[in-house]
Amino acid sequence: MPAFRPGVELSRLFYREAVRPLLGDRPHIAARIGPGSDVLGFDTPRSTDHDWGPRVDLFLEDPGDLAEELRHTLPKRFRGWSTHFAPPGARVRSMADTDGPVDHYVTVTGLSAWLRSRIGAGEDWLALSWQRLAEITGGAVFHDPDGELAASRKRLSWYPDEVWRYVLGCQWARIGQEEALVGRTAELGDDLGSRMVTARLARNLTRLLLLQQRRWPPYQKWLSAAISGDPAAAHLAEALSTGDGERRQAALCTVYEEAARRQNALGLCPPLDAVRRPYFDRGYPVIGADRFAAALLDGRAAIGTIDQYCDSNDVLDDPEICAAVSRSAHSPRP
Repeated sequence: MPAFRPGVELSRLFYREAVRPLLGDRPHIAARIGPGSDVLGFDTPRSTDHDWGPRVDLFLEDPGDLAEELRHTLPKRFRGWSTHFAPPGARVRSMADTDGPVDHYVTVTGLSAWLRSRIGAGEDWLALSWQRLAEITGGAVFHDPDGELAASRKRLSWYPDEVWRYVLGCQWARIGQEEALVGRTAELGDDLGSRMVTARLARNLTRLLLLQQRRWPPYQKWLSAAISGDPAAAHLAEALSTGDGERRQAALCTVYEEAARRQNALGLCPPLDAVRRPYFDRGYPVIGADRFAAALLDGRAAIGTIDQYCDSNDVLDDPEICAAVSRSAHSPRP
């Protein structure tokens, strides 16, 4: 097996050395974006077993028969990696050898059609999946002479401020609904229950930290990797690993306080006390996340974006279903 290199780097070389010379004078945009751990920058040698390899996304106004042409003109290998992916047309494909035409992984389509397939026809921010947004704005652009793809990526790079405030408020609300349950379950001697609640809170805190940094939270497999360099990650790991209920709550509170300080620094709402406090007369240490939710939501219902109330991949992977669910969730109630 050739020496591993990040997939986006391999794709850049593949475009420049193997694909670009075959395009002639065709106007086009070239990039490596969309699904794939390489686009998010999390690929490793393990990633080479499927949907990884010499890949390029080409966007043309009139693709014509280019995809078929490339089957017969692309090299069968590039930098030691096969350019043939099998089985052809399958949802999951892997590099394989071939003696015939190359079933390549060069996407050939129009940019508008590709964007519609990823996020739908409209741009209702609350219906757009974070993972899809991360896939569109991640990766790299190799050729974009008129800046068309760059403009789309910039437009989708982050929420308008008012939407950002709302989404942050909803994320704080999720934490506020469960922050006291860690202490209550531990008090009952239900260590497993306490760990389960902690895991949910760790997930919501990780998403909050990323949202505060203007970063689209990726789906679950890459969520912890996305904050691996954040000092708060060590405290989340402590909360999840310790068998002591008090240490678990203390570790979570350290992350709460850090998130609260960061929230105040953003200036999106009036600054609030960022110090842990007892939960009413029960005494469990919490941050009082509902305070931040209320300050950011301005009386709006804490429903949130599609990722904040839906965990189904079958929903999040379909922009039309996301749009329908979001319309229903946010429609006025009688």
